[in-house]
Amino acid sequence: RSSDLQPVPTEENNKEQDASSRALAIYEDLFEKVSGGSKSKATFNQALEVFNKRDIRRRGHVEFIYAALTKMVQFGVERDLTVYNKLLDVFPKEVFVPRNSIQRMFNHYPRQQACAIQVLEQMENYGIMPNKETKFLLLQIFGEKSHPIRKYQRIMYWFPRFKHINPFPVPSPLPQDPLDLARLCLHRIAADLDAKTTIYQMQSSDEMSEHEEGTKQPYIIGIQSPDQQCLLAQHNPDRPVFVEGPFPLWLKATCVHYYILRAEPLPPGEKPEDAIDPERNLYYPMVLDVDLDRDLGDDDELDADEVDEGRVFAMCMAGSGDQSTLSKWISGLQETNPILGRISVVFRLEAGTREIQTLTEVERHRDRGCEEPQRQKMRQ
Repeated sequence: RSSDLQPVPTEENNKEQDASSRALAIYEDLFEKVSGGSKSKATFNQALEVFNKRDIRRRGHVEFIYAALTKMVQFGVERDLTVYNKLLDVFPKEVFVPRNSIQRMFNHYPRQQACAIQVLEQMENYGIMPNKETKFLLLQIFGEKSHPIRKYQRIMYWFPRFKHINPFPVPSPLPQDPLDLARLCLHRIAADLDAKTTIYQMQSSDEMSEHEEGTKQPYIIGIQSPDQQCLLAQHNPDRPVFVEGPFPLWLKATCVHYYILRAEPLPPGEKPEDAIDPERNLYYPMVLDVDLDRDLGDDDELDADEVDEGRVFAMCMAGSGDQSTLSKWISGLQETNPILGRISVVFRLEAGTREIQTLTEVERHRDRGCEEPQRQKMRQ
């Protein structure tokens, strides 16, 4: 029976889990006490030194390393290689090295090896490449042909091959200025070298008085190419154009939102048929005028699914996504596109967050959304 093969939880296993959870809580409190409210790289290293000086044998080092891995994001050291090396330095040296072939055959000290692999996996998730010091520490702690050393070798094999594989690399770190970040995002979306970005409004805050709150003026930056200007100039003034958004765009762990100015798809009878230039491509002809013998069963139509989408005339990013802010973008576009003065503009704005968000903020909103239904059930 399958039920006979399943391990039955015993009191000893439950006691071990309770003891490990208590140890994690103790070491998490250690980081909070050492930091004193100011979480930085210096306080994180200070917590590591406090643990190293507490006991020469480094008892409880596995639970301490697991707790440190969960606290690295809060202290802002999740991308620091020197901190990861100091974290590996917490392991006792030359204790977990196998002494004979039988120990090498079996998983020697599996709990400690799994902990070291977890440190290397977190480095891999954040794109941190180990160095020679990392290898020296792993050799000194676990010896050759151990699982952490094999994990290190796999990282060093694949990371250099994937480092420059992205044809559109994202700068690291991302620009902190919202205007520079918006300019980078708009150029990535447009993918047109002739497209030009225009700042329609700078971000500023004006203090009205001492008792009244200051009004914050959001930034507005847009992008438009010469081809988009020609398409907008050829647009029928009797048909409206639409401002739609916000649409999310993720750059690493940062989420930004953009807006587009587009038109509805043209009816089938009004679609212009552009003649293809035969010299558009010199490697192979774009049009073939060849008379071939056709059978009655031959189908001249291609099985291609064409999706009719409206033309996109411009894009923008703004610090605030309300209609009054986006109307300033339209009035700025009207200076280079006079036809907008004769076209009615309809705003199709969706409800949602329109500011720059990080991955941790998005997760917090999701957690709050999951907690609210549970609270309503408890009240009922």
